[in-house]
Amino acid sequence: MLVTLFALVTGAPQRPERMQRIVDAGAEFASVPIEKVSDVGLHDPSKGHDYYTSTAVVRLVPRTGGRPVLATVELVTPDRPHTGGRVSVLYSPTRPGLGALAGDEHSLGEALEGATMGTGRVWIVGLAWAAGIVLAVVVLFTRRGFRSFSRLDHADMAVRGTCLGPDFWRRDSAKEQCLKIATASSRTAHFLADVAEEHVPDSLKGQHLWLCWDARRGADGGRLSMGATPAALVSDDGWVMHGMLKVDDAQMLAAEGVRVGKTVAGNGESRALRLWDPHSAWLLYVPPFALVLAVALIGCAALLTFDIAGVWRWVTGIAGAVVGLALGHVAMNAPYPSVLRSAVSPDATGPA
Repeated sequence: MLVTLFALVTGAPQRPERMQRIVDAGAEFASVPIEKVSDVGLHDPSKGHDYYTSTAVVRLVPRTGGRPVLATVELVTPDRPHTGGRVSVLYSPTRPGLGALAGDEHSLGEALEGATMGTGRVWIVGLAWAAGIVLAVVVLFTRRGFRSFSRLDHADMAVRGTCLGPDFWRRDSAKEQCLKIATASSRTAHFLADVAEEHVPDSLKGQHLWLCWDARRGADGGRLSMGATPAALVSDDGWVMHGMLKVDDAQMLAAEGVRVGKTVAGNGESRALRLWDPHSAWLLYVPPFALVLAVALIGCAALLTFDIAGVWRWVTGIAGAVVGLALGHVAMNAPYPSVLRSAVSPDATGPA
């Protein structure tokens, strides 16, 4: 969203109105004489070379002959312009009365071809988009692992346990939300998932289930783990919840764990599991204020499709970015309605 808004702000949705009229009438570049110069200003940027801005009256010659037409253009030149000099402009030889635009193929070529932005900006937007994709993959890897939403492998480990309910995994000053799982040997594992008391039904406590994890990741010098390995809770009711398991807990449970392949040995039928994410219910409910923010975001993006120039284009883009971030925050942190909580387990027999 942010990259899109940046592209809309820095790009041009269409050719400027005057350029479009000239193009429709048959535009050409030509070097024309300067009849008069006014409002000359010298600019000394902190980086780069000095340049002059000025307003000039140039003489345009019609293709069919006849009297030349005078047109006013805004010049940006490295040298001070003067009467009698020449400047490159874009105009229509068949209809010189439409006026002219100062510039040559280098400065006006991309706009003349209808490009929404220059080549340099295209590269910036493309690289920003690619960086966003890479960042998303990195975040997914560090928080969930690449296998968080994949099939359980027969080489993965599993242990039978009982859910004790939501709690926190703590170590020194670190603290993460989790579900505590007690195993038959009275060991306690911390299934890391962003859940709290209001996210799960009371019937989840005391349920017997399988705690599965990727035993190859982070153990015995195996794959990079960032201290945790992808894990999943699989209930007897047929739902599965994905999360993470600390490598220390995984190594502790390895002694009593069994291969996932052994837990399904002898079962000739494949069992369909229903993915359960306690936070997925927010898509069914958003506060009314979130809808207002969504309308405002769409409005900002729509305004940027018009030829708004100057500071107002940036104001609109920044406002859209702020509104979009606020929308994501409000939607993702919407309160979990009691009606949805009851829908998860309508008969209090377990999550659906």
